[in-house]
Amino acid sequence: MEMDTTANERHAALKRKANDSINEILNFGQSSTSPQKRCKKAQRQKLRDIDAYKKIIKTYKAPLWYGCAVSPRDLADFGWACVKKNSVQCVECDQHLSTTLPNICKVSYNVYNCSLKEIHEKMVTAHRSTCKLRSGAPPFRLIEPTSKEIMDGIQNRLGECRTMNDEELQADIPSDVNLPKLDDVPPQFVFVSALGWQVSRLKRGSLLLGCDYCARELAHRSGNKFDPIHNHERWCPRIEMDEQGEPSWQTDLNIVLNAKNRISSRYADSAIFKEAFAARRLLDNSLSTIITPSII
Repeated sequence: MEMDTTANERHAALKRKANDSINEILNFGQSSTSPQKRCKKAQRQKLRDIDAYKKIIKTYKAPLWYGCAVSPRDLADFGWACVKKNSVQCVECDQHLSTTLPNICKVSYNVYNCSLKEIHEKMVTAHRSTCKLRSGAPPFRLIEPTSKEIMDGIQNRLGECRTMNDEELQADIPSDVNLPKLDDVPPQFVFVSALGWQVSRLKRGSLLLGCDYCARELAHRSGNKFDPIHNHERWCPRIEMDEQGEPSWQTDLNIVLNAKNRISSRYADSAIFKEAFAARRLLDNSLSTIITPSII
């Protein structure tokens, strides 16, 4: 009798483990916790100061910053603002850090890479020991924004777009992208705004497009086609990919359109998902018929 009970417990544990593994596959890219639990967890975590990040990232512009292999986003994550050419300063402890790299044409790759690695290490060590920015900033998306928060951001970025006509800005919208419909706002303006761009009139016949997350500003001739995805800096958080290969802006649109919990069309018809669903059904039936309440 004891041997049967032990065997049943072991089988139950194995089945529960298998069921959990299948659920992880089926819920890949989806959150398994409720919004209430996520909010409670977020309250215990340090939230990112987005406004402080935007303020720092705007310092990385010419003539102070001409660009190098060190990403401004990495520097901004640790509180380093650009103050002069090849020099940054911590906004908290006022320490300075040189971002000068050797000419890659005059040194070996090993020397260049060692110099680059040293700068990344000094992003932490160059702070004062008591500086709170030594630990770096938390991720941009600790918790997912609500649909209202996302739409408020899109509406705020639209700004002058409401006074522009349909022909002033052209943008190709991918066929698989769905957009929220806004009265009296052409879809290309909604798409550009969802990608994080703010549009304003620079002068007659030209527009100014800017992104607060990568500090990119572009003068664009009115009526010409604009690519809101590839005109971001490569490190911009708005185009950052998650584990499923989905960019941040697409995740936001899915939340707005209540499509977040749907299985992506890339996976819905795949054999592995069909097999996983079938296996979970079999396990559920087995768990309900074999495991007794005393064992659970």
